[in-house]
Amino acid sequence: MLTGTMVFVVIILFFVFFIVYKRGMIARMFTLNAASSAGEFQQELERTADAAIRRLETQIGHLEYLLDEADARIAELDKRLAASRPADEPASPAASPAQEPAASVDVRLAAEPPPSQAAPIEEQPARETPGADRRKLILSMAEQGYSVTEIAKMTGAGKGEIILLLQLNKK
Repeated sequence: MLTGTMVFVVIILFFVFFIVYKRGMIARMFTLNAASSAGEFQQELERTADAAIRRLETQIGHLEYLLDEADARIAELDKRLAASRPADEPASPAASPAQEPAASVDVRLAAEPPPSQAAPIEEQPARETPGADRRKLILSMAEQGYSVTEIAKMTGAGKGEIILLLQLNKK
């Protein structure tokens, strides 16, 4: 009977040792897999973010190119409009406020308070200003506190174009 009890105790001790030994090995195995999975996930996120940033940079460059191209076309149309005017028609800035040069419009806007404190200003149509002057006008109006809707009404530019220009200028 004593021999059977001793064999039983040895077998129980063997199982306890085996379980403790395997338990540590299983715990190490799961921690290694979790760490490697987290590392792989982080690398995949970084690759995805890099790809998204590259695509956005490409699209921003394309949009800037389109804006420059649109400005060039507007300038060309301005030249054609000026060439198509009759020679006897005076082209002086005093003829009408719509024919003022863009620089004088910028100066006039800089002296006025934001739209909440002043009456609306009649600006020259956006199609009659060269592209760079138009951008400056839009940016200066935004700095003075005019809303996108007010800028669009005064310059004749689309709201989407104004929003895009303001976002590109934030860089």
